[in-house]
Amino acid sequence: MTRMKYMVASLVVLSAFHRFNDEEFIIRSFHKHNGASRNLMASTLLKSDSYNPGRFCPHCGYADNMLCNERVQFLIQRYKKSETEAMQNEELLSRCKTPLIVHKVHAEEDEPSVILHAGPHKTGTTALQAFIYDLMFVNHTIFLQDNLRVPTYDELPGVFAKEGVGLNLPHCSINGFKRNGGNMNAGMCERMRKAFPLFVQDAYNKSQNLLIVAEDLDRAAIDFNRLRFYLQPYKKIKVAATYRRLHDWLPSWYNQIVDHYTIIYAKGEQNYPSFVEWIDKNYDDRLEAHAIKVSDRYRSCDFVESVHIINMHEVGKKSIEHFFCNHLQARSVCRVIREGAEPSKSNIGTNHEYERLAIKAKLGGKIPTDFSKPVQLTRAARYLKARVEEVNATLPRKCPNDALLEKIFQTEMEQERTFFPEWHESQGGEEGLRQSFDTAVEAKFCAFDVDKILDYGILNSIFKEFPEIFYSWR
Repeated sequence: MTRMKYMVASLVVLSAFHRFNDEEFIIRSFHKHNGASRNLMASTLLKSDSYNPGRFCPHCGYADNMLCNERVQFLIQRYKKSETEAMQNEELLSRCKTPLIVHKVHAEEDEPSVILHAGPHKTGTTALQAFIYDLMFVNHTIFLQDNLRVPTYDELPGVFAKEGVGLNLPHCSINGFKRNGGNMNAGMCERMRKAFPLFVQDAYNKSQNLLIVAEDLDRAAIDFNRLRFYLQPYKKIKVAATYRRLHDWLPSWYNQIVDHYTIIYAKGEQNYPSFVEWIDKNYDDRLEAHAIKVSDRYRSCDFVESVHIINMHEVGKKSIEHFFCNHLQARSVCRVIREGAEPSKSNIGTNHEYERLAIKAKLGGKIPTDFSKPVQLTRAARYLKARVEEVNATLPRKCPNDALLEKIFQTEMEQERTFFPEWHESQGGEEGLRQSFDTAVEAKFCAFDVDKILDYGILNSIFKEFPEIFYSWR
């Protein structure tokens, strides 16, 4: 089937269940009770706004390209008004009233749920997303059989389509939109602000469970008040995130990021950082997008009923089957999975060290190959790797400093002892984690010392063999 391509996929799936499944080892909430996992009740650290009809609506659209709260800030800055004076502007008040939402009233035990799966990135969400929309394309009622509602592009419109539909929600919820790293501005979210509330209201009135799985819900810049506004009138908001060990997750993140900028690096427009350079500069920022930190942010929201963490290492390659069959207990979808339905794509990262070495050699005048086309770089990297292995060359490498490595290890150990204590011990405890960590450092953390390789001429004989154009290379 034809598919549009977008930067980072998101997942949109729906909950068939009013609660999460309490499975030993696999799903853990933030508190344990009598040795079993249980729901985490929302804290009140971040109090969400009340959206009574007729009150000022900060998240409504003042104009196609401006929200009401942005208009307030404009009046304050442009005309030097106080916030109180700006809020008294007649045109602002006429355009920015919270609308009345007419909805069905459910008994507490019958309240449908919204499940937000917040990724994060590099935890298998692309495969899950592809599976869902592939299945919808074949059978658009399959999820409804499990009382699941999946938003289509028309119901959650934006710059992301097909299996990426879910991304439109977080990107329209980012504080500052594009100014804060989003892919959409207020104007680009205008259609979403009109269509999505109607979709949510319709699903709620039909007592349908709604889950939006979008890896960009891991963004630290999410405006939770705006997100809550979009999810009205649902009262039960549940969040899920997938845990992946930092020593696997960080290299995977790096590989995806540099893959997006390969041609820019090849042109010399930006420096191609090694993993060692990248992690030294970005570790603290990247940690904010890790499952534990993401879960902490949602746990701090008073509108979130519960937060669950799924252990990616425990569910393994059966993550999609686990999600639908065990976690959501969606019988119809589970049946087609066990009958052989699979996703059409995944987002498995690859090591780019030989590409980085080839680019640095090209920019240093060592090889003549033209890398303006990605296929040429791919072929050159494969050729270089094969020749290095053929001559059995030992290339010098650099590794992250010991202090940073120990910091990462201690963070991992604390996370697993807190959220997956039984599983952690079943994997050998601290000793088992240390072995896994050291293996990952050796295989994924250490990078070629490209400067030394080029300055010492270690591969000069191989570089001289490079053609200007690779017509093919296995």
